Amino acid sequence: MTGADPTPAQSGQEPRELPVIPPAGRGKPRGVVILAILLILVIGLIDLWIEPQLSITLFYLLPVLLVSRHAGRWASIGCAALATLMSLIASLMTSNYEAYPFIPYWDATLRFGVLLVVVRLVRSLRRLNDTLDRRVRDRTARLEAEVKERLKLENRIIEARESEQARIGQDLHDGLCQHLVATAFSAGLLQRKLEDDRSPEAASASEIVGMIDDSITQARDLAKGLYPVPLEEEGLETALRDLAAKTAKRTGIACHVEASGPPSQLEKETAIHLYRICQEALNNSVKHSGAENVTIGFHATADGFKLTVEDDGCGLDGSARRSGGMGLHIMAYRARAIGASVEVVRGKAGGTLVHCASNRGTESDD
Repeated sequence: MTGADPTPAQSGQEPRELPVIPPAGRGKPRGVVILAILLILVIGLIDLWIEPQLSITLFYLLPVLLVSRHAGRWASIGCAALATLMSLIASLMTSNYEAYPFIPYWDATLRFGVLLVVVRLVRSLRRLNDTLDRRVRDRTARLEAEVKERLKLENRIIEARESEQARIGQDLHDGLCQHLVATAFSAGLLQRKLEDDRSPEAASASEIVGMIDDSITQARDLAKGLYPVPLEEEGLETALRDLAAKTAKRTGIACHVEASGPPSQLEKETAIHLYRICQEALNNSVKHSGAENVTIGFHATADGFKLTVEDDGCGLDGSARRSGGMGLHIMAYRARAIGASVEVVRGKAGGTLVHCASNRGTESDD
């Protein structure tokens, strides 16, 4: 977000007042007032006992500040008046003002005026603090709502992407693959006819049949990558093993799956996100790490899961250039959508380790 926040009229929303949130520490102002009165009386008694040359006028300020900070206006003014009265009584009883009898009253008036100024300043600061506190709380609530809305939007985008990939995968499997199978059948018939006629074109027909068979295999692998059928039919562990086998066959890199714990009972959405995270991490290892071995680990418990993809390639130095790529961001989005987190660290064998774990479940192994 940049720029100033839109006003209610600009955003099309109804204007609303900031929520009134009681500041901390003011839940019992009556108790604060009683405590301040007792303090003023104690200070007044002490003021009566000490010598006239030792003034403790400043100590009357402490209970007045306390009440001004935690109680209402009239309570603050009342405590200021009580403090002034106690100070005046102490002055009259401990000093001799026969020559100038108006001095103690003049001092009391000035003292009361100073206390009122202090009360006003403290209450102004309190109102300012309350206003800032309400604005901060309201702003925090808005930001939290925006973050939740953004996460929902990201989740919808990912769901739309998954839905579109599933549709394309089904179309490839049910449309293109079936058409290629029919084409391969026709080409096979043509090959056998040419072989029966001992035609020199029979060898070319055999090559065409082989190419069509390869195209069928590639189309089926592509369809399964877009729409992993074993994920829905047999669970995430089986889908990960199928992904590892196909990757090993396609790239020549040894891919192993180590699944422990009871069979996962994950929701379909969670399983799809974990499968895509593993798929992205595996593709990164194949393309960038120069690894010879990749190990996929999955462990499920009753309240969480842990997925790891570790290779023995060039490690973080070789993967640093892709650390800010779209793949890692998508993995992070998918992890947040299922209440998990993703981190990329150096593996135990020196390669790269992608670790995805639920925030409430299994922790990372050191």
